[in-house]
Amino acid sequence: MRYAKANGAFDEGVTDIRALAIRIAKPPRVVHCDEITQAQTTHYTLEIDVTSKSVSFDEAERVRKRRNGAFFRHRKSGHFILAVESGLHTNAETGNSYRTFAVWKPEAARSSYIHNDELTEKYTAVTSANARDWWVNKYASVPPIETHEIHIIGGAIIPLWQRFKTHEEARLRVVRVTTDDGQRIVGIHIPRDHVGPIVRALGCSPELSEPQEIFTGILDQGEEVELVSGLRLARRLFHREPAIELCGAHPYKFAELRRLGLINEQIDWKQRFFVPTDEEKGIAVLHNLLARYQIMPSEAADVAQVIHIEPQDLSRPQRVSLDEWFVPVADMLRISSPLPDDVESTELTPALSASCLAGATAPAQRITEPQLALDFG
Repeated sequence: MRYAKANGAFDEGVTDIRALAIRIAKPPRVVHCDEITQAQTTHYTLEIDVTSKSVSFDEAERVRKRRNGAFFRHRKSGHFILAVESGLHTNAETGNSYRTFAVWKPEAARSSYIHNDELTEKYTAVTSANARDWWVNKYASVPPIETHEIHIIGGAIIPLWQRFKTHEEARLRVVRVTTDDGQRIVGIHIPRDHVGPIVRALGCSPELSEPQEIFTGILDQGEEVELVSGLRLARRLFHREPAIELCGAHPYKFAELRRLGLINEQIDWKQRFFVPTDEEKGIAVLHNLLARYQIMPSEAADVAQVIHIEPQDLSRPQRVSLDEWFVPVADMLRISSPLPDDVESTELTPALSASCLAGATAPAQRITEPQLALDFG
């Protein structure tokens, strides 16, 4: 059950998010507007303060002995984790079996789950003595209250339900939350690294322009940025780690991209270029890259304005007073039967009235009640 929840495959119904403090971190952003009903779908970015669930080394050691776990050291970063086997699973498509492990860290127990092949590729098994000092120091640095960023898309979500599923196994988790200022929000909880693909699926994407915004937007939220010359910055997995890749580079640009500081790797006989994942180095490389290849201007906002506003102008209702269209029949007869030029009086004499209204107007004289007619002239 814990593995299903961590991977978004467990349906919990509507879940209440509770925390010590809940506040809106950024102004809500409309990411979709229905063309007919004008119903809006809004992206909320919240910050929540929760009590830290840190794990001491003594607790981690007890879990390792009781559940036959092991400490591992990350080959690149040097960080340590405790991996405890969580179960045996079967791939529905291939039928192959694989094992998963719960990852324990000083910051939290069961912070994530990892496949056995990824564990052996990225980590090296170590003894408890080797992990003790690092774990104790990391545990001491964990604050008692932690702040997390969560993303919720609310409003008109039912018509867009399938667009939220960016991959086949995705399960949508409906949550409700009340902020400290009393605002109540109900919507779909979006993992941070899926915000970019889901917002793009709704037909909207943020305008990223600064290297800092681009670095965090792509690496943390999965955004994509189009550059001139057919280049595109996107999030990819490199050695099972998230990285920013520059896609669409032609061979005659390879030497220039190396000079700009991008990391060149040959994978499956293809030359691929990545931005360094170190924040300071990565932002510097992005600054050099954007100075040479500018960001393509986005027309999404202009298109959305035409789509949302133009139908509203065309369908604006107009009020019509039918009383202005009704004219008494007697007035119509007077207008359609002009008086002789030599008659100055505006009132009809009995003799003149009889001669003017004879023939075709004779039936109208027998009408005792006022009749109405429509004047479209």
